Amino acid sequence: MSFLLGLSAITLAGLHESWVLRDILDATGWGAIGLLVSSLSAFAAIWGLMRFLEHSSTWLLVIYRAAFGIALIIGAYAHWIS
Repeated sequence: MSFLLGLSAITLAGLHESWVLRDILDATGWGAIGLLVSSLSAFAAIWGLMRFLEHSSTWLLVIYRAAFGIALIIGAYAHWIS
């Protein structure tokens, strides 16, 4: 739900940045395309995550993160990672 509430803030921040960077974006034209593509992919990722969370549980993610954390602690203790 917080993703959906943040969409308006993200949109307004993007519009503000595009206004501030309008001279740079107009110089090549690629900046505007990059801004558009990155905005659309961000909205698609948020939409996809919300759809996934509507139908699935996050327990698999919790178990993965706990196992990864334990592996990092063991690796740091055994000096495998620094």
